[in-house]
Amino acid sequence: MRSLIAAALALPLLAPALLAPGGPAAAADSAAEALYSRYHKAIEVAKLCRDVVFEQDDIDAMAGVIHGKIGGDIGAKRLSLLTAGQRAGDELVQSKGCESAEAQELLALYDADLAPVVD
Repeated sequence: MRSLIAAALALPLLAPALLAPGGPAAAADSAAEALYSRYHKAIEVAKLCRDVVFEQDDIDAMAGVIHGKIGGDIGAKRLSLLTAGQRAGDELVQSKGCESAEAQELLALYDADLAPVVD
């Protein structure tokens, strides 16, 4: 009986966490999605600023690295996140240039994580 009463008293405290839209899982998904898009932004900046052309093997290798970094699958949003990252990279280079601090930061990300797997 005591455990039933304790559970009933704890329910109001737990309800917000149980009813929150997504809770901690949604935050993890959002972080993974942001990172996925950021990697594709970095790839686009590298393509534009360094005149890099990637072969299918390069794309596959980078996809493997990105998959490992985001900790799994991002599901159906993959294409929209990829194109958003590419678009943002293009817009960055067009508006601020390759020497901007943001472009240099993305090139550093590319150099650290993706360039080593590209032939």
